[in-house]
Amino acid sequence: MYCSNCGNELTGAERVCPSCGTPVVTSPAAQGQPLHTSYEYARTTVANDLVTVTCDCYENLGWELTGSKMSSAGGTTALSFRRSRKIKSKAQLVKIQRTMDDLIDSIAGLEGEKTRKATVRAVSLGIVAALVLGVGMCCTMVWSLMVPGIVVGVVGIVGCVAAWLLYRSTVVSETARVTPRIEAAYDSLATACEEAQTVLTAA
Repeated sequence: MYCSNCGNELTGAERVCPSCGTPVVTSPAAQGQPLHTSYEYARTTVANDLVTVTCDCYENLGWELTGSKMSSAGGTTALSFRRSRKIKSKAQLVKIQRTMDDLIDSIAGLEGEKTRKATVRAVSLGIVAALVLGVGMCCTMVWSLMVPGIVVGVVGIVGCVAAWLLYRSTVVSETARVTPRIEAAYDSLATACEEAQTVLTAA
């Protein structure tokens, strides 16, 4: 290594040239550092309540989170990652990542099952109850059938309340049904993370 001003030979430890006093500019290559790191990039969109899990999984695969953007509607977040292209055992990591992505999608689907059936049942009953209530109102206001209209209207109101109760009870039963499957998926994710760490450490 030589001084850029006077050409004096340097040991590499000097901050200024001992001959002319010119500051020594050390390049990254001279310091043993790479001039450029090449990255590969990945993006994925997950439900908001699965963001932390997804980030943990991807970090175990060697990815580094570079950004996240929450959707204004839909309850999802877009995550951006990068990883050095020089990472070894990439084929194994790609296979593990596919398994992780499938498990995360499975968990999201199971979480949706907790309320899907309940929503269908409650909406169906609610529509029927609303129609019955409407008939009751017509009886009292249009057809001058006061007593039958009141009875029919009360039935419609009871149906609306029953729809809400049906929703709650169905959510409870569906949650109990899918929770073991969700827990099993999380256990599989933990196993996949351990496998990814083993691959990275071995590499």
